[in-house]
Amino acid sequence: MSFSIRTSRKSSSFARLLIGACLGITTVQAAAEEVVRVFNWAQYIDPEVIRSFEQETGIRVQYSEYRTAAELDGALASGQHFDVIFPSDFQLEHLIDSQQLAELDASALPNRTFVSSELLARLTSRSRADRYAIPYMWGTVGLVVNEAEVTKALQKPAGNSWTLLFDPVNASKLRSCGATLGSVPEQAVSLLLNYKGKSVEHQNARTIQKAARELQALGLPAWTSSFPQFITELSEGKICAAITWNGLASLANGKGNLRYSIPQEGGLLFIDSFAIPRNAPNPKAAYSFINYMLKPANAGRNAQATHFAPGLDLGQPSVRAALPEQVPLTSDEKMRLFMPEGMSEAQRKEIGKVWAELGTPPHL
Repeated sequence: MSFSIRTSRKSSSFARLLIGACLGITTVQAAAEEVVRVFNWAQYIDPEVIRSFEQETGIRVQYSEYRTAAELDGALASGQHFDVIFPSDFQLEHLIDSQQLAELDASALPNRTFVSSELLARLTSRSRADRYAIPYMWGTVGLVVNEAEVTKALQKPAGNSWTLLFDPVNASKLRSCGATLGSVPEQAVSLLLNYKGKSVEHQNARTIQKAARELQALGLPAWTSSFPQFITELSEGKICAAITWNGLASLANGKGNLRYSIPQEGGLLFIDSFAIPRNAPNPKAAYSFINYMLKPANAGRNAQATHFAPGLDLGQPSVRAALPEQVPLTSDEKMRLFMPEGMSEAQRKEIGKVWAELGTPPHL
């Protein structure tokens, strides 16, 4: 048996109109798709958490990454639009003073109650930054060492001191095994000045440049490649010593051949935060994204993926239960940590001029 449907010219015209209307609705729906534009540090989130957010909220995440604070600053200065960004603590004062960040509406972030009051207090000390930013992850900047390679190069054990990198004699011996000053110029300069008993706050642009020139004179390169490559080369022994973050050192230490420490002269405590730019196209979606990431379960998944600590209050049972086991800092290590001081635009420009000349690791 077979059948057919016959249509008149009139009904055929109606069908075409109906199809056109449906296509038009589909086009409007596609155009109206809600999007949140997120600009984050590279390798700094669990992609599955992003997918879960999209599924649960129906908001599509347009996700992009940067590797340096300068890249974020440059993107904002060029007028690029994002809904959520992740500035580091030393960037906040400048971003607030230049009115690039929106003041946060706490009522739109109910999961803010899980955030560490201690970390919020640290942000408060910087131009009331807690009004514009909310902690995402925190960690330390210290010294990672492949002890076998360093001992071979120096012909003596590696001590727990920045002398390992900042002493010219040691630096000259470690060039051959791939020692590097890391990828963040502001951090390297802060650590060098602290090692010399000085602080960024009391240095003008000229003396800051002098400190950067001292780093340059060591003959050790900056790290300019990707974070995954850094982790791989550190793990494989192609980098014997470096300034780096605790999370990257942990990710690279699968073979147990690395030692990460806060040197006796001190290391940096950093806080990376969520923030919403003043020109955000979709602040409502931004609040949804940030609030979702502040849920203890999601923060725990991101911590597991990145090996950094989320900015939540570990004293709350629901938070502690959701987080992976972490090795706490000792009281002695805590005493040796300091927050990076804010730098003026002039100071940062002087550092940038020198840092660009440091080149890339010799083994690349």
